[in-house]
Amino acid sequence: MPLFKRRTKKLHNANEFTLNNDNAPFAFREAFNSLRTNLKFISFNNQYKTILLTSAIPSEGKSSTALNLSMSLAQDGKKVILIEADMRKPMIHEYLHIAAQNNYGLSSVLSGLATPAECIGRHPRLGIDLMMAGAIPPNPAEMLSSQQMKNLLDKLKESYDYVIIDSAPVNIVTDAVILSQWCDAVLMVVKQNYATVNEVRAAVDALQAVNANLVGAVLTQYIASKAKGGRYYYHYSHYRYYGYGSYNTYGGYGNRKPKKS
Repeated sequence: MPLFKRRTKKLHNANEFTLNNDNAPFAFREAFNSLRTNLKFISFNNQYKTILLTSAIPSEGKSSTALNLSMSLAQDGKKVILIEADMRKPMIHEYLHIAAQNNYGLSSVLSGLATPAECIGRHPRLGIDLMMAGAIPPNPAEMLSSQQMKNLLDKLKESYDYVIIDSAPVNIVTDAVILSQWCDAVLMVVKQNYATVNEVRAAVDALQAVNANLVGAVLTQYIASKAKGGRYYYHYSHYRYYGYGSYNTYGGYGNRKPKKS
């Protein structure tokens, strides 16, 4: 199993990214512990092992949520692998400043150029295994909808307690909708005051159209400046979990101004 090499070049918003470890603010860590607990409750009878994270539109925090959720599950003693399945604009390797050996990753496995073992790396500091996206393919949707992808997830479920999958936004490409059919559960990531009601509803409708098991939503960039005794709540991004059926709570999130064409 290869270890990932650390990059020296600073990449996308790396300094703004917070890891769910002992150095993170208390409220930040508790938010992910709460998300982990909620997942345990909803998967008690169904044993959700493959969990897909997606969003309606880009830049809502799905990749950072997937990474920190994976770490939280691993801190609970679970064996976790995180798959960077957004093969159009992968971000996890940039957050972690790492580069996979020989640029191997998910695309290499699905195209038959490498085995899963050659593309899975252990990150000892985070306590999780990682499979990066690999080389950007010309046909991500076709690769993700292949039998090879389903076989890969089935095989990983035999070795891991949780397989966390970071995918592309639903309203941009079909990748997440396709992947949702292979996954036990889907979590929608929504950024506060960013995604509009119609955008979130369109993403939910697209997932429901293929009978995806949409189990809830995670609200990111939540700032509760009036939280009792919590300056951490004010200064740091916070995460909240909403069970399925809570999407009507997004009624006030339409403040993002549309970009001019």
